[in-house]
Amino acid sequence: MKYLVLVSLLWSFSFGIIKYGLSGIDSFFISYARNLIAFVFFASISAYQFKKFKWDINLVAIGAIQFGLMYIFYIQSYQYLPAYLIATFTITTPIFVSIADKYFFKNTITSKEFLAISLVILGSYFMRYNVANPIDYWHGFMLIQCANFVFAWGQVWFKEWNTKNIDTDIVSNFSQLFFGATIITSVFYLSISDNVINLTDTNLFALLFLGLCSTGIGFLLWNIGATKVSSYRLAVSNNLIIPIAIFNSILIFGESINWLLFLPGTVCFYFAYRLT
Repeated sequence: MKYLVLVSLLWSFSFGIIKYGLSGIDSFFISYARNLIAFVFFASISAYQFKKFKWDINLVAIGAIQFGLMYIFYIQSYQYLPAYLIATFTITTPIFVSIADKYFFKNTITSKEFLAISLVILGSYFMRYNVANPIDYWHGFMLIQCANFVFAWGQVWFKEWNTKNIDTDIVSNFSQLFFGATIITSVFYLSISDNVINLTDTNLFALLFLGLCSTGIGFLLWNIGATKVSSYRLAVSNNLIIPIAIFNSILIFGESINWLLFLPGTVCFYFAYRLT
């Protein structure tokens, strides 16, 4: 559990850094650069610990989903929403962790999950009034839900993989996850985006911090932590970041919030979370 708490503290600063330290930078490039930096770092570890390295296509696929697709959806949302709302909307991740654990790996799902999703939709309707443009709001909201879903799926899949490969050294093989993530994000970046990117010193520092610390070390510790707790505790831990990230966005990065419109939505989100 200590790994998950530590990473939650680390990740809580990422929302504001992406919103304000990388403002105007192509989102597909940000996704690609973060994964590439992390891949280069962990590839050097794999090379150094080559005797412990074991090729596994499942790890590549998990990384492509958990880090690759997640970043494609997640970082796109910053074009439409303030950082505190993006942090808030990650509250649905435990619901998706529960669904992924039951549906994808146990083939069962209950009416509580459907009720939880309904409450999330209702809560998001209340929060819509914090954003002037409703089209931007719902676009950003759906991007975050897609990011939450694939991130949850990847967490549960990695946890299942670890139970079957308990003797495999995670650190020495973690580069494979970022290899899959780098492939996915590079396809989006090279095929969709304008390849000319001009970075300031602030942009470079933000990317290095996010790539090495938030993405690289953060995801390593998070996935190691996920293997040490139950699926229920993993679901709960996904929401540790939210109050800290909202606090950072308001007090450190200067975002404003209408609490009268924000609180009813969080109440719905809370009850949705309690159902899972």
